[in-house]
Amino acid sequence: MVLATASAPEGEAVFSRWGRAGVRHFEGLGLSARALPVRDREDAQRLDVAGAVARCSLVFFSGGDPGHLSRSLGGSRLLSAIHELLAAGGVYAGCSAGAMVVGEAGRSGGRFSFGTGLGILRREVFGVHWDATLAAPWRAILRSRVPPGCRLIGVAERTAVLGGEGGWTVHGRGRVEVRDGTGSKWFSEGEEIPGRPG
Repeated sequence: MVLATASAPEGEAVFSRWGRAGVRHFEGLGLSARALPVRDREDAQRLDVAGAVARCSLVFFSGGDPGHLSRSLGGSRLLSAIHELLAAGGVYAGCSAGAMVVGEAGRSGGRFSFGTGLGILRREVFGVHWDATLAAPWRAILRSRVPPGCRLIGVAERTAVLGGEGGWTVHGRGRVEVRDGTGSKWFSEGEEIPGRPG
């Protein structure tokens, strides 16, 4: 299921384009895919939406506004269905905003807030576009807002991490920064990021 929820505030044309692009991508991998039209919290509360997710094996969230995505999904029937999907061995995938919300919410403060995480993966905070020049000030702010007991996983563009609580493998052209209470380590293509102890 492809969900372009995060892009909904940008208008119907952008929302539809994200949905079509996601379906094309996964069909190009030989998977049966369809876009699920979830634009807001009202849609995320629908029983038919939760039921559709319960019948799929992979749910993908597009880029866009992570705050809108988090507000739409938080505490919803759709989020409960995603948790059930993952417990049954299903897969969560996301890019940009869709990747940012998978972890814990970062600490808020001052003018900038990073309270967008849904806690699907516990004790992790995800940063995206980590190598983009314009992201430099945001990287510093996000590093300072990681909640105690969590680690930050900053993923460069054209780069992915595949795995879960047991650990991650880096794929793609860029690097991934993993920052915890002991400092930062960088990982590249094919390298394994260990899972969290305990």
